[in-house]
Amino acid sequence: MKFIETDAKIVDMIVSIGKRGNSVQSDIHRAACSILNRWCVSNDVSTATKHMNMLLEQLPVMVRSNSFKEWAVNMAGLVWSVDGEFAYDSKKTKIDVKDVQAAKDKPFWEFKPEPVYKATVLNDILIKAVKVAEKAMKDGIDSSKGDVIDAAQLTALKALIV
Repeated sequence: MKFIETDAKIVDMIVSIGKRGNSVQSDIHRAACSILNRWCVSNDVSTATKHMNMLLEQLPVMVRSNSFKEWAVNMAGLVWSVDGEFAYDSKKTKIDVKDVQAAKDKPFWEFKPEPVYKATVLNDILIKAVKVAEKAMKDGIDSSKGDVIDAAQLTALKALIV
């Protein structure tokens, strides 16, 4: 990799990434909606499912594929199979013009927004761990299920929490 050496060229690259990212995102949405439209016109859910799986396979790693999966399940009526791919129920999976329009109007990246970033705060983690341990102690420790809570360790942990 050759590094970009000037601020102006870095800014140019950032702008380019934004444009190309929007273009790729729009292409993915166009392909997905085209699959749904073709299915609506042809009534061929089998080919539509095959195409959706092909599209999913080709999504770049940076694309929020879980959002895409939820979009396809909710907007297109496909199901997510135990085999880790889109599938359909021949008696229940249907599509009509309204469904295609709704899918067109709500791209996958808007369908399920990305979760808000949560910083790792050790104190919050410790507080949660203490609450879980205290509840387990209150409800009763079951060593046959693998529960192990040392009261002295719990007391020491509580003393660490600010």
